[in-house]
Amino acid sequence: MFKLACPSCGAEVVFRSATSAMAVCEYCQSTLLREGDAVRDAGKMAVVLEDYSPIRITTSGMYAGKAFGVVGRIQLRYEDGFWNEWYILFDDGSAGWLSDASGQYAITVDAGLAAEAPSFAQTVPGGQYAWDGITYTASDLRTARCTAGEGELPFQVGPGWEARVVDYRQTVRFLTLDYSEEGKPRRYAGKAVSLEDLRCQLLREPDEILRSAGHLKGKAEALACPSCGASIAWRPAVAAHLHCPACGAESDASSGTLEVMEASRREAALETTLKLGEEARIDGTAWALIGLMKCRETGGSDEWVEYLLYSEAQGFLWLVESSAGWDKVKVLNIWPESVSASAVRHEGNAYTRMQAYGAQVVQVAGAFNWRVRAGDAVAITDYRGSSATLSSERSPAELTWSLAQRVPATTVDGWFGRKGKLAAGAAVNALAGSGEVGSDGERRQALRPLAWVFTVLILLVNVPIAVFGGLYSFFLILIAVAVLWLPVYTNVLED
Repeated sequence: MFKLACPSCGAEVVFRSATSAMAVCEYCQSTLLREGDAVRDAGKMAVVLEDYSPIRITTSGMYAGKAFGVVGRIQLRYEDGFWNEWYILFDDGSAGWLSDASGQYAITVDAGLAAEAPSFAQTVPGGQYAWDGITYTASDLRTARCTAGEGELPFQVGPGWEARVVDYRQTVRFLTLDYSEEGKPRRYAGKAVSLEDLRCQLLREPDEILRSAGHLKGKAEALACPSCGASIAWRPAVAAHLHCPACGAESDASSGTLEVMEASRREAALETTLKLGEEARIDGTAWALIGLMKCRETGGSDEWVEYLLYSEAQGFLWLVESSAGWDKVKVLNIWPESVSASAVRHEGNAYTRMQAYGAQVVQVAGAFNWRVRAGDAVAITDYRGSSATLSSERSPAELTWSLAQRVPATTVDGWFGRKGKLAAGAAVNALAGSGEVGSDGERRQALRPLAWVFTVLILLVNVPIAVFGGLYSFFLILIAVAVLWLPVYTNVLED
């Protein structure tokens, strides 16, 4: 450990690692470059924007049997958002990085230069890269710039410093190729993790996050749309990309104030079953509905609504309302494993490829943790399992996997305290044959009254005849009744 006084303000600055090249004074934000046993003031570093991350400098944990502590951070911004890279120091003196992006985490350590690697320009989401006997799939490629930093770091960074990185995944494995320097890319290898896996200590509490996130000293918080003046519901601790529900204007609040990024043409208000600001209790956890977007199948007529929910305890969750019903969707940090060209496996369950299609955002409102716009398009492939559906979504810069579980409208009803309104609407739609809201189970239940009516008719007409026809006639009646009730207890009509 190396301590000295900041040459700018005199405050104590600590270098915990012998390999650290720079530190940012926490009092005056001076960037201090280490030169032997002295430091040189290289100017001011921008203040980091506090976000909803529970991590901070001094957070500690365990990884691969070794204790570590968080000693520094850089914030990297790309076209559609930003993420944190936390510099961690292990007890044995080695170092690594804890990536923190929208509630998904991964730890990687330096694995040397990648002698055989595709160029950055040749890489696309879904591309393959083999290393150490493992074939990885490209999940994310970004050109990002460093906007701020704090604490202790292994190399000199500052505003304008640019990073070009490609992330790869293979189930729980995580690999990054860093093309920021000239020559061969540097490889960082590790795995996707959760804060529970890391047994993290000294995390920020939810109320502390809410007090500090999204605010910069001296900056005023604005919640009125800069374009039309309408109120925009915004949780500073959660998301910085806002879409006015009144005029559709897109704003960026990541600087602490609202700045219009794109003034959209005035559109009709997005009418949805659930509304922005509604709160739900799902499996004992409180969630708030912060964003929603209407999507349409590319070249088709199918439409659905995706609702973005946020929980201080568990991060982000999606609810999707479609003609098939309601689905609870979670973006996966641990990817499925490919079994064949038409099948994958996840957490011991097999999923078979069902369909591939394109999807496009039609309309958007509320707050999001990345920049989303009307017209954004992705390619989706669905894989059906016994009790859930896996979906891959591919855009020009990213590939993600999510797990969707069907939930009855009655369950969604209970989550949002709608007192039976959603379930009632689902039953009406099912009886009418529209199927616009109800889930498969609810449509089957709605068929029950019809099944009873026709069962009575069959018995009234055929039982007197069967009395004279003998046992064989009764057997035929039982088969007819069984066929009649089959749609009530199975998905035979949907299949």
